[in-house]
Amino acid sequence: MAVQKKSNAGDKPEEKKTNWMQIGVIAFCVLMVVMCVLSFANFQNFFGGSGSAGPAEEGNPVLVQYKMYVGGKAVFETIGGFIAGYETDKDIYIPIESSEKPYLVFKDEQNAISAEVIGMNQGETKTVDGSGGQTFYFTKEAAEKGGIDFEKAAVGDIVGYNENYEDELGEEAQAFRKAVITEKTDEGLTVQYGTDKIEMKFVSYLQIS
Repeated sequence: MAVQKKSNAGDKPEEKKTNWMQIGVIAFCVLMVVMCVLSFANFQNFFGGSGSAGPAEEGNPVLVQYKMYVGGKAVFETIGGFIAGYETDKDIYIPIESSEKPYLVFKDEQNAISAEVIGMNQGETKTVDGSGGQTFYFTKEAAEKGGIDFEKAAVGDIVGYNENYEDELGEEAQAFRKAVITEKTDEGLTVQYGTDKIEMKFVSYLQIS
């Protein structure tokens, strides 16, 4: 009988081990569910900024893809962050991987995008007015000095030009911008550098922290 009692007593720890294993599995599953919920919440916050998933409101940080047109030609495309409705009073210089010089985007163009994104939903596209059809005139000599082959140049060609500015260190620097030839004579070229329109797409919300 004593042996049988010891044997029965020995069976009890095995039952306890099984119970602890079940508890451990359940706890692990609960932990995974909690982690998934938290991860999903963080994912939404990353794209939704303050958690908003509706149309962009003034003050929301947003990511916008945009393409600029000059003289009916697409001259520049990029993606950047904006504060919806925020107006800047300075031109912006965007670094370009293929160039040592940044690309010049006028303040009016940035402000148009910032204003027009208000009310847009993620994935929505819109075409807005650009900075206007500003032009300048190149004499034949100035065009060739600027690297334009005057004899081969034709109306509709996209050309580049440089503009001096002061960088964040207060030093002299150069930015570039693309323009389109709109008129040619024997003496020179009329070149449009202001944007006719800007095609924009509201990509996502951004979280600033």
